[in-house]
Amino acid sequence: MNPKKSKVILKDLYSELDLEESLVNDVIDFYWANVRKSITSVSYCRINIENIGIFQVRKKTLLSAIQKYEALINKFNKPNFSNYPRYQALSDRLVVLENTKKELEEEDIRRKKIKSEKYGNTTGGLEEKG
Repeated sequence: MNPKKSKVILKDLYSELDLEESLVNDVIDFYWANVRKSITSVSYCRINIENIGIFQVRKKTLLSAIQKYEALINKFNKPNFSNYPRYQALSDRLVVLENTKKELEEEDIRRKKIKSEKYGNTTGGLEEKG
């Protein structure tokens, strides 16, 4: 199975749907722009793109980004009129990252709960069970 180039796929799509090329290109550009925005904004801890995969936030990277933003915000002791927009942007971004961190922690708790329900309590070895 040889991979097809996007130009070939788009030509097939134009002919199948009987649509204009510009309309199909606009729809595809809009979709991928939203995907890129979702990935870069880190507003969700996991993003599933069908037939491509799952993009998941790395916890270590998220924690270091939160520390970085907290350090930047702490530099503003009392934000004045000139630097308030930057301070507000940093604090808004920090809120989004904190929410993503909470979502990631809830996901970890959910996974551990499912795993414990599936396998039971596996703290002891075979010797202890008799």
